[in-house]
This record gives sequence, C-alpha cells and structure tokens, in this order.
Amino acid sequence: MDVRPCCQQPSSGVADPISSRRYCVSEVLEIAICSLCSVVMWEYTVQNEMMEKRDGVSGQHNGAEDVAGPSVFRPSPGLMLFSCLVFGCCVSSFTYRRQDQDPFQFVIYLILLGCVAMIGYAVGAHLHLILLGYLPWATCAAMAISISGHSAYRYLKTNPTRPSRDEEKARLWG
Repeated sequence: MDVRPCCQQPSSGVADPISSRRYCVSEVLEIAICSLCSVVMWEYTVQNEMMEKRDGVSGQHNGAEDVAGPSVFRPSPGLMLFSCLVFGCCVSSFTYRRQDQDPFQFVIYLILLGCVAMIGYAVGAHLHLILLGYLPWATCAAMAISISGHSAYRYLKTNPTRPSRDEEKARLWG
C-alpha cells in the first residue's frame, strides 16, 4: 500500500493518515532545519564580509571577537561547517525523496537558484556572499514552493471517479 501523499502514483487502498501526517511533518521539518542552517551561513558570511570591508583584509574570524557590531549571534567556523553539512544533507534528502513525486522540482530549483545568482551578481555582491548567503535561502524557497505547488496541484486536481454535483442532481431528479 502506498502511504505517501502523491498524485502520480496510484494507491492500492486508503492511505494511513498517521503515516501521511508524519511524512508531511518530516518535509516541513527539513525546510525548518534548512532555514536555520541558512541563518547561520548568512550571519557568518555577512560578518566575514563586514570584517573584510573594515580591515581591507580577507580572513576568517573566530566568532568570539566583535567584528560585526550588533547582531543576533556570531557563529564560529565550526558551526558554519556543521551548518553547511546539515544543510547539504537536508536538501539532498528532500530532493531524493520527492524526485518521483514532483517532476518539476529540478526546474523550480534551476529557475530560483539561477535568478538569485544573477540578481546577486547584478547588485555586485561577492561570490562567497552569493554562494553562502543568497543561494541557501533560494534553496529553502524552492523546497517550500515544491511542497506548496504539489499540494495545490493535488487539491485542485479533480477526481475522475467521483461524479460531479450536476450528475448527482440529474440522477436524483430522475
């Protein structure tokens, strides 16, 4: 029995609502984890860029020194590395699990990531800011669009086996 909520694969019975809910929660959780990792990557990259502009020297900070002024937190290089690894694993897992369900997933990723890269280049952002700052957020947006687009498609798709209201009324009235 197919318990995944999918519009392209026929199910051989009624899907288990608990497994279906668990599947949806795992997708949302992956996007939340990717968003958290994107925050860490963004903060680290922006703080390094601010330090580079201030000192005129390209280098890394250790996360403990005051280089960025007021900010939420100052991630260390180790936290940045961990965030990049977790981000990559979450995106890879999400993409692999959904590749059969969403045939347009690659196109969504390609369009969003390409547009964000071109916009970043057009505004004159450094390459490391585009790669570690803008693209993770575009990836999170592509994941969310993939889920919401697929859900909207399933919601709007009409079920051909269910008779329409007009047919039901015609049968009732004779």
